[in-house]
Amino acid sequence: MALDERTTRPHTLSIVNPEGANPADGRVLREWLRNERRLGIPHVALPATQARSPAPAPVPAPPSRTRPAHPPETKEPVLPLPVAAPDGEFPPLCDRELSPADAAAALADLNARHVRGCRRCILHRERTQTVFGMGHPRPELVFVGEGPGADEDAQGEPFVGRAGQLLTKMIGAMTLRRQDVYICNVVKCRPPGNRTPAEDEMRTCSPFLFRQLAILRPRVIVALGRPAAQTLLATSTPIGKLRGEWHDFPPPPYAHLGLPSCRLMPTFHPAYLLRSPDEKAKAWSDLQQVMRFLHIPVPGQG
Repeated sequence: MALDERTTRPHTLSIVNPEGANPADGRVLREWLRNERRLGIPHVALPATQARSPAPAPVPAPPSRTRPAHPPETKEPVLPLPVAAPDGEFPPLCDRELSPADAAAALADLNARHVRGCRRCILHRERTQTVFGMGHPRPELVFVGEGPGADEDAQGEPFVGRAGQLLTKMIGAMTLRRQDVYICNVVKCRPPGNRTPAEDEMRTCSPFLFRQLAILRPRVIVALGRPAAQTLLATSTPIGKLRGEWHDFPPPPYAHLGLPSCRLMPTFHPAYLLRSPDEKAKAWSDLQQVMRFLHIPVPGQG
């Protein structure tokens, strides 16, 4: 193993000029060498020339390469906002109500400048494209799912597979159309194998969702399934205990973000309802509560 230069250098300097003596003084040098041998040092390396000017002051060891003692102060240049913002950079939340045209433009800008090229988490590695959202730019009602599946990844639109077809029927049962509401997901890239998004993936992507909601400013959010409900409500409570009850959005942990207030109704995800059709009655009950809140007549109830 090679010796560390910073360890050997001070000893070499003492050999060249022991105790400040002139190396040309043979008597002093021989005496000093005898002392060195008594200490167990068999030989030393002498300088190439015996006569020289007084030795320079010892050279200090170079500072650590990993953490300089006094790093130079630098200032980052102020650059204009790029077309695709760097990772970690988010635009400010919309802090006012927009017209439908301005809201549509703001959503398109958020998608083009910040979402479409996002690489903040590993989900970008296998995506075909991001799936931002679609629908009315200033709706009263927003549906939020967990993430796109294979069909959504291929087409670039949310809820277009079998679960999306069921969601369309659920919206129709409310006497609404897809273009009357807004539909999006917590994460904008398909998780591999259509798995449930991981907590860190939802945490990384949720600032995009919050910025969508700040532009949309709905009266009601319907959270479809556990991941969406838990993300929006900042809770770990199971969906079975969350659904069927009104919740305030934003919850206290998000109060500092400046998000617009609305009501939130969690319910089962359409994909879960396809696997568990017996739960459809509960989901329909949840949607009926939403209809009554929005003063939409409930079929069969006058």
